[in-house]
Amino acid sequence: MPMKDIFQLEYVLGKISQNVLWNALSTADGLTCWFADRVEEKENIFTFYWGRSCQSAQMLLSKINSHVRFRWDDEDDGRSYFEMRISMSEISEDITLTITDFCESSDDMEDLTSWWNSQIEKLQKALGM
Repeated sequence: MPMKDIFQLEYVLGKISQNVLWNALSTADGLTCWFADRVEEKENIFTFYWGRSCQSAQMLLSKINSHVRFRWDDEDDGRSYFEMRISMSEISEDITLTITDFCESSDDMEDLTSWWNSQIEKLQKALGM
């Protein structure tokens, strides 16, 4: 199995509530507003539904108002995950969302970047931005 490459994307979201953003990133209801058509959670296993397809991920880490990390159930390399991390600029007090994800190729990274950009647009709309 080829090693996957890690990459990060940053989105400056401005002056929004960390609590509201945290809820959107870490709860089934919040994730349903922007990440997938429907999300169910049971004992730290989140099942994401897009149309007729679904995929499950385990929540590996969670620190309130800071970051959440998931691993897809079909990841067999043992080190791939996706993480959403919240940070605040001390100077501007703007909130930045940093996405960490893994890809297999540069084409894969382009596709994932495009997908994340689309999902973050949905998140911004859900947050009233």
